[in-house]
Amino acid sequence: MMPGNVFRLQLAAAFADRRRVILRTGVSFLLAMPFVFVGMPARAQAAGIVMVVLFTGFFGAATGHARLRFDSRLARLMMLPTPRTVLWLDLLLASALTRLAPVAIVVAGFVLVNGQNATPAALIALLGLLCGSLILVTLLGMGTGRLARSNGEVHLFGAMACGLLAFVSGVTPIPERLTWLTATAAFNPVARFLAAMTRLAAESSSQPRAEFLAALLFPITIAALCTLRWIAGGPHKKSRKA
Repeated sequence: MMPGNVFRLQLAAAFADRRRVILRTGVSFLLAMPFVFVGMPARAQAAGIVMVVLFTGFFGAATGHARLRFDSRLARLMMLPTPRTVLWLDLLLASALTRLAPVAIVVAGFVLVNGQNATPAALIALLGLLCGSLILVTLLGMGTGRLARSNGEVHLFGAMACGLLAFVSGVTPIPERLTWLTATAAFNPVARFLAAMTRLAAESSSQPRAEFLAALLFPITIAALCTLRWIAGGPHKKSRKA
């Protein structure tokens, strides 16, 4: 294993077992099927899909990072002559990319069935919001996996964190007196992803320009993370070649 290949190492480990990949994707789509094919209010459909994305991304990252710790693989990775910034960015991006495959299939199925009037701008914004939401829940999931001391704690803390994130993102209905909790919705990719999915379910083809520009901030942030990883890994690569 080359010291600078943690990102590719994690991806190879995640996709090496085809059976696990198929099962992971199948379970995610099975959970989302009622919200894709069953007629219900647009808000309920969108909230159901968002919760599937949250659970898939969060618990996948949390259990994956906890397993990495319990198997002592994280400790071995920390011993590599790789900058810590590069190492954590590799783990974050690899985990998010691993969870992107099943949730992308879920969202694509939802768009094909319920988003006939979707415009290219709306689809681009939706993809950006999906990626931003995955980065956020992956960060939270890795933090939970790092703090938990057992598999039971991973699931307990994960359920609490997912419920809290859904609450502050407006996924679950909240009383009017508590609407101040959703004040961060403008900067919350999950809340914006919910709004975009609701518009699709309501067969609205309009995408406000402000919403579209705001959605582009999330893929720009991901590109910035990749650039930071490349810059941080640059001097290490040069010294290794030398």
